[in-house]
Amino acid sequence: MSDSDIEALRKALVDQVAGDRRAGSTPTGGVSFTRGITVPSDGLLGDEAEEPETFESAMRVLLGVLADDAVPAQQKATAINRLGAAAFQTERFAPFHAEFVERLRDLAVGDDKELRLLALDRLTLEDDEVGKGLLRESLEGSRAPLVPPATATRLLARDEHGDAVPLFRELARSAPAHVREEAVRALAFDPESADLLASISSDRSEPNKVRELAGLSLKAVAPERFAQVARDVVLDDDEDDRHRTATLSTLTVTPEAAAAPGADAFRDELDRVKERSSSRALKSSIDRFAQARAPRTSEK
Repeated sequence: MSDSDIEALRKALVDQVAGDRRAGSTPTGGVSFTRGITVPSDGLLGDEAEEPETFESAMRVLLGVLADDAVPAQQKATAINRLGAAAFQTERFAPFHAEFVERLRDLAVGDDKELRLLALDRLTLEDDEVGKGLLRESLEGSRAPLVPPATATRLLARDEHGDAVPLFRELARSAPAHVREEAVRALAFDPESADLLASISSDRSEPNKVRELAGLSLKAVAPERFAQVARDVVLDDDEDDRHRTATLSTLTVTPEAAAAPGADAFRDELDRVKERSSSRALKSSIDRFAQARAPRTSEK
């Protein structure tokens, strides 16, 4: 099950609960949290229950599914997503929240890789310290990886406290390219990483994707610095034209570029780049940049 599948399933469940709530429905009015859940000792739940299902009874069943080693992984995955949807009913779910987190922590270190991903995904949404600690340990190498490193980085980037920033910086410097992509994304909220991001986005030896993402993060934390770096990239004829084009496109929507010293001189240089270049995409990007900018000082 991919990350996009997980997100789509979660959204569908949340939309279902929200829609039923707007219609005045409750679990006892037709929404079954346990429909299709199979428990070996009890048969099919939700379809053949002898008593009407209540929110509380449904939560107990779903938590029991997570605790039962005999239940198939797909059933546990369904239970996680339904519990996650139910958690949006904060007051009603409060009595079950602590047990849900404990069950997720157990699954996060279990044998099934899809359940590990689902559990860690949910734990990071809960800002759970244990879940975040497991991801840090995986990335630091102090335990066997629980999920792929790029996924671990993306999940850990949800941390609102910034505790993982030093780890993200290290990953941005030395990890494989697909992990570095996630690491530089995660630094988009850390102004102290501006020098590192500028260095990566300026380095022609770096993969273009990593450079572009580093540039976007630099734009977020230090737009004036990004404008300076981006100008140098665009004017360098030794740079890859595709990267120059992408960088100039980002520069076009950066207001700080127009206000930076030497804006007119940069436009003059762009005219010369356009004359030299054989890249139609780069030439078009230069035209769009010129159209988006105010007239040169000498033209006013």
